[in-house]
Amino acid sequence: MNTLAKKWPIIVLVAITVVAGACSPAIRKAPSQRMPTAAAVPFTVNEQIAGEIMAYLIEVVLGLAGAPDKRPAWSTRGLNLPLDFNLVNKRMFGPVPLRAELMVLDTNILGLSRVLYQYDRRLNLFKGRRDHDSLYPCSELMAIRLLLLHKLHKNETVSMAAIQRYDTLFEPGGRDAVGAELAAMGLNGTEFRFLKAVFQSEPAFLQYMRHPFIVSTLRKIGVAEPDALTLSADLKATYDQLSHKDCQESPNQATTVAIVPAMLPWSDAPPTENSEGPGADTVQLIAEIRNSIQKKLHQRYPVAPTDGRLFFFSPRRPVTIHPGNAERVIGQLCPGSGFTIILLGKNVYRSLFIDPEADIYPHKKWIYLDVDDVRYGQIDAEIETVVSAIMPAIIAAKTPIPKS
Repeated sequence: MNTLAKKWPIIVLVAITVVAGACSPAIRKAPSQRMPTAAAVPFTVNEQIAGEIMAYLIEVVLGLAGAPDKRPAWSTRGLNLPLDFNLVNKRMFGPVPLRAELMVLDTNILGLSRVLYQYDRRLNLFKGRRDHDSLYPCSELMAIRLLLLHKLHKNETVSMAAIQRYDTLFEPGGRDAVGAELAAMGLNGTEFRFLKAVFQSEPAFLQYMRHPFIVSTLRKIGVAEPDALTLSADLKATYDQLSHKDCQESPNQATTVAIVPAMLPWSDAPPTENSEGPGADTVQLIAEIRNSIQKKLHQRYPVAPTDGRLFFFSPRRPVTIHPGNAERVIGQLCPGSGFTIILLGKNVYRSLFIDPEADIYPHKKWIYLDVDDVRYGQIDAEIETVVSAIMPAIIAAKTPIPKS
């Protein structure tokens, strides 16, 4: 008894040391820092287009683009909600009033959203598990919006390079990030766990966070930290690869009219996994515009030498173009065009803010057309505008031009 009593302080000290060690956070070795794997899994054509549309939609749902009267609501809606993915999921699958706590019930984005879902139905609330799509985006997309909104209002940035470097932590079975890793990513523990829940619910979003257009947009709006990765994304977020050599230098003084399909599905039928080239519906719409221009030219100038002096160009797939990037995108697709017609998907124009005093002809060398206006022959005024814009250059051409 006396011996035990003498040893009791030592036993207590050892016990305290063991308990303290068990309760203290373990010092974990950070995983080896891998280079960002942006090109590790190539995007399908449909995913590439979906990422381009999503990059613009992100700006709209953060109140940084789109209809001016909706921007204040989008810039704050849901800001009072905690970063809890279960809560976001319940809101999105709950009644409409609950959804309205998380997002703006903005009918202006319905046309754009429908196009997005056709290219990747995982981005829809029903995720392609039903015969039809919901009007609403998936919970994960609204959750990412909520995180970005929190970051914007706290004036904080995330490191996309670090998020990609530690991507295995977001995968099922991955441990939570520790202090140095969180600091590198620009996240706190709550934000990391929230993002991890999003990525595990829909792994496609971990891949989309590598999409050059999305990374570039996050840098542009001030959420992603500018670094070598975002600079690389800026350089890759381009449509140079869809350009045409004849647009770099118009052939034989011909005037080029670019007809650019923008934010529209290829056809009424769902696209194939790696669809290349337009569907019949889009081909018909572009042909209708071309024919209307040529018909109007011959009506207005029946004796003018227009044959062969007019060249048409269309990229081989739709692009994402809006007043915020129109000048840059047109410069990439067809810098030598005399005029550009931007053909928008059904009602997609409602998600844009097109200022007639700044964003279209005569202030710019382009106009926007809705596909329904083309289908129903309601583009006479627009065709008149195009012809008036290009005719002086056609007449000024001095040398005979063979038909292309």
